[in-house]
Amino acid sequence: MSAAVSIIVPCYNVAPYLDKCMESLTLQTLGDLEIICVNDGSGDDTPAILRAWAERDGRIRVVDRENGGLSAARNTGMALAGGEYIGFVDPDDYVEHSMYGRLLEKARRSDADVTACGYTGFSDRDGSILEKWSLSPEEGVEENVQACVFQENAVWRRMAAVAWNKLYKREFLERNGLRFEPRFRQGEDDAFWLMVLAHASRLAVIPDRLYWYRRQREGAISLPWEEEGCPLPLVADRLLYATAYWKKCGWLESGLERGWVLHALWYYLLVHLVPAHKPLPRLNAEEWTRLHGKFREWFSLVGGADRLRGLDKWETSFCRLLEQPAERPGWLRRRWWKRLSLRRGRRGRYSALRLLLASAGEKNHS
Repeated sequence: MSAAVSIIVPCYNVAPYLDKCMESLTLQTLGDLEIICVNDGSGDDTPAILRAWAERDGRIRVVDRENGGLSAARNTGMALAGGEYIGFVDPDDYVEHSMYGRLLEKARRSDADVTACGYTGFSDRDGSILEKWSLSPEEGVEENVQACVFQENAVWRRMAAVAWNKLYKREFLERNGLRFEPRFRQGEDDAFWLMVLAHASRLAVIPDRLYWYRRQREGAISLPWEEEGCPLPLVADRLLYATAYWKKCGWLESGLERGWVLHALWYYLLVHLVPAHKPLPRLNAEEWTRLHGKFREWFSLVGGADRLRGLDKWETSFCRLLEQPAERPGWLRRRWWKRLSLRRGRRGRYSALRLLLASAGEKNHS
């Protein structure tokens, strides 16, 4: 008989953290679960630790595969899962013993395709709580996701673009062919979540922090992001990927009308470029030119910047700048832009980006 919940744990060189993670899963108040551990070509003691746990608890299944990254390992686990619902846990994290019982109860009661809980971020360096990386969402149920008009406190915005604080109906994932994109070795959770939203009918959230999310771990692929932010070229790739997927599903038009595409634009692009207090990304001329090309491709995909309602004057100006080919100004105009770039606020920021794109374009054509 199939388990109520399949928990997928992708593992790669995480031996120091595995016992804590596995203990938290085997002590769940929900006993009707299977734990699928995918060893993604680890070179440390990870395989031995997993097998020791499997010998102690018959609900644990260990699968070995060649290293293919987090997305590929999760997909391997999903293909083997037999539970009514699927959850994901990263092996350097751990969960409250009541997590999956609480999520399952809410999921069944609300008949939600996806159910999420809050989480607590903590430092691997000293164990301190990191509120910046924590979430205590307001409880709620969204009964018609695709008819939901964009709003600040919409249920889907309370759930976070991560895979591991959620429970997914397996039938929902399989019916829509939802899997993680293997080519994203980083940022795979965001792309997966944007694909999930294109198909979900009902979403549910419980407010309790039931997942413990380890941050600041040396060797973790997310560590550079925590300190410097997500690389903008990867941000652009995810935005393009998700938007192309929405268009393929026939969802782009309603996404434009309801503000989901606008939200994605702000979260995945404008937030990195518009705020004047953030330094512009440090990229060379070739990288800026390639990045500009991706942004132009995205605006072409959605039908142009003018279709994005709800932007203020400066946000619209930034979008139009990114939508058009790089300018080739004369020395007088370039000098004027340089003076304007020294101003505070968005005017200075806009002029700095304008000058940067023009300079990058000229270097690549010289």
